[in-house]
Amino acid sequence: MKRVIRTGVIVLLTTLALLWVKNEYARLLPVSAYGMQAAIRKKKIDNLFIGLSMFRQGLSIDVLEEELPGVSYILSYNGNQPVFMAMELQYMLEEGLEVENLYIDLYPYMAAATPWISDTKILLDTDLDFKMETWKLLSADGEATPLDFYEMFVTANNEQLLTWPVNNRLISSQFRNGGTLLVSSGQTAEYLDSLELLGSRDGLNDVQIDGYREIMELADAYGMNLYFLETPKYVRMYEDADYRELYEACVGAVRDLAAQTETEVKWIFAEDLDFDNTDPSCYQDLIHLSTEGRTVYTRRLCEAVAANQD
Repeated sequence: MKRVIRTGVIVLLTTLALLWVKNEYARLLPVSAYGMQAAIRKKKIDNLFIGLSMFRQGLSIDVLEEELPGVSYILSYNGNQPVFMAMELQYMLEEGLEVENLYIDLYPYMAAATPWISDTKILLDTDLDFKMETWKLLSADGEATPLDFYEMFVTANNEQLLTWPVNNRLISSQFRNGGTLLVSSGQTAEYLDSLELLGSRDGLNDVQIDGYREIMELADAYGMNLYFLETPKYVRMYEDADYRELYEACVGAVRDLAAQTETEVKWIFAEDLDFDNTDPSCYQDLIHLSTEGRTVYTRRLCEAVAANQD
């Protein structure tokens, strides 16, 4: 019996040690061309874009590198929310990254969302302290479960770690400086018109608005030029009453924060750019651009950035 107990204790301690190593040190694995660690290794980024899949699909790294001076980098995670954008930014700055111009993806549905991690690659890029802060945030409203804790600290990203050499090589072939190199075809008007709209929400989430506030405070503290961007949505989404109501509320909330914190914020709205959001060939779906769309949009965006910096 003693031998069984001793074996059980050894197995338990070994398992806990391996989990600690994974959650603290997996971030130190050789990095690809994607994520926070790849950005940190650059030490200085002149143009840092932080957002979600709409930045990944909507920004052309080729055009950014061609049109904007210095180093450009796109940090995007699926479903990335304002509160996590703030945490990611703080983490990278505290790791020594220098940023001159910061561009934030303003997507109102994320500003209305309950805090949640949709893309566990965020966890692969960070240390145990970041994960613990994330868990406190997720569990604050009481909706997170022990199973969520288990998935976050035990099972998340295991398949990527087990296949790291192959997975890292694959990601490196698909990205450069965080920007996707994959080609995405546009759609037809018939297809885009058949898609369901995203519907209404119950208003903005206070935690997400605090995330915008933290981003502004970090921009002030570290002397960054701060831009908020709206990537073009297909005309059906752009003109949807629910989307417009939530979007205007989000813009209003960020403007109020800027006034309260005395932060200088620059805005680049898609509607102010010479971009045709009625052209289905520019879209994969209602909110994501095709390769053609992101190339056109990014050129218009760079023109607007240059005008703002004159």
